[in-house]
Amino acid sequence: MDRIKNENYASPENPSDAQAVEQKNAEKMEKIREERAEKDKATEDLLIAIHGAKIKFNAHLGEFKVLNDVPTTQGKLTGTIVEKQIPNFTFYDGFQMISLTEWQDFGTAKVQDNFVLLKKSTLPGIGKLPGNIPPESGKIEFMDSGQINEPESIDTTGAPVPEKKDDKCPNCSKEITSDLIRKTIGSETLNEKQAATINSFLPYLNKYRKDFGLDTCLRKAHFVAQIALESASFSTFEEGEEWWSTISLGIFSSTKIKIDNTIIESLQNNLTSIFKIIDSSGKEISKTNDELKTILLNEKPYVIDGELYAKYKGEKDTKNPKKRNGKVLKDILKNDKTLDYRLVLIPHTFFGVPLLSRAYAPFPGDTRGLGNGNELTRDGWKFKGRGLKQVTGRANYVTFSKYRNKNTFPDDNTGQIDFTEEKIGEALKGNYLKLSENPMYATQSALWFWNEGTKYNRKTAKEHSDSDNVDSVSKAINRYDTNALPKRKANYDRAKVAFEIKEHYEYLKKEKK
Repeated sequence: MDRIKNENYASPENPSDAQAVEQKNAEKMEKIREERAEKDKATEDLLIAIHGAKIKFNAHLGEFKVLNDVPTTQGKLTGTIVEKQIPNFTFYDGFQMISLTEWQDFGTAKVQDNFVLLKKSTLPGIGKLPGNIPPESGKIEFMDSGQINEPESIDTTGAPVPEKKDDKCPNCSKEITSDLIRKTIGSETLNEKQAATINSFLPYLNKYRKDFGLDTCLRKAHFVAQIALESASFSTFEEGEEWWSTISLGIFSSTKIKIDNTIIESLQNNLTSIFKIIDSSGKEISKTNDELKTILLNEKPYVIDGELYAKYKGEKDTKNPKKRNGKVLKDILKNDKTLDYRLVLIPHTFFGVPLLSRAYAPFPGDTRGLGNGNELTRDGWKFKGRGLKQVTGRANYVTFSKYRNKNTFPDDNTGQIDFTEEKIGEALKGNYLKLSENPMYATQSALWFWNEGTKYNRKTAKEHSDSDNVDSVSKAINRYDTNALPKRKANYDRAKVAFEIKEHYEYLKKEKK
């Protein structure tokens, strides 16, 4: 190949200096690239912002809407400085502006006597998420202008670049869409809750997917199929507190055990909803939680503990099958051996915080590695399944915190976070709630688990997806919930069609010929 003639390049007068000259040329070329990048960035910042432009406010992503009837740019309404009302800004996670100030760094051109907005324009303000969440200060920024830029030419100055052969099919690089998700869960339509949930996390998922292991058809299909099961078909970011399988998990017993101090302390605020006292004539004797606590500490009856924490329907009435009765746990006798009163377990609802605190507490022979404290620490509830993946256990929250703090997620400027940190002075409040309240962290935690979470046969879920092994992917995601394996496989069977896995294989086969 002839040497490229370019005034920016030096030529070695002495062959021994070739390496030094090559390094010098490389440095000059890198400087040229940087100058071009700065020029391109400056040009992009001057593009006019139009209807549909992507925006962000701190970690919240959304869209800009032009509400006034104005001339269009590229077929869409042109943004001007009068567009500064709350309805102008829609955020995917439900975040909403409370107050706005004035646009900054807008353009000098005017549309209908109002200055146009540019890609670099910003709008300071205050906003908040729904619920009892503190407001946030910041500024609305444009992530793009909304315009579609088509380059007129490609600058090919420099040495020719060899053609790069990609071993991925064209669909591998495509975004994950709401419709692909809908097809994976087998629904004709998405309900309102599903649509809101999907719309809140999907922008983050597509923003992160190329850098965090969702860059092939197989990986995308397996991930969506698994997350569909974890998130109850994309209807929630947190684990439900009423399980059908409660007494088969954790330390729950399937046979009667003696009530101990931990059980009584854990349920002490709910005792009147679980137990009642009746006298020898069958009349109920009213008792407070504290009074029942004293009785239970003294008598310590035998129970199936799952019937205390989870929903208990009661015993069928022998005379009326539609009726349910309480269960007598213990007869308390007088000194003369006659009945004093009976301690009865009554039908009741479930008690979420104690239930999950016990389910995820450590026990002898526990192999789950959750890293939680005992039941009374409430770690089981604090670190219950949260996020898209339903990350569970203090140890996993610690590992995710470390992963996120050393890996950069695009456009996340919220800094380092310890997701196990408690809120001082407020019980059951802490950074762990962010995984179930903020779709950005819900998505990030799922991607951490996909890439570096629990392994099955020494491989992560992502690695198993490359082998297209749905059983192994499922066990890497959750090897304990074996009852859900058929549902996970059914999701993937639908995902194979939605993500065109057959076509993926056919394309790769054709490319190898």
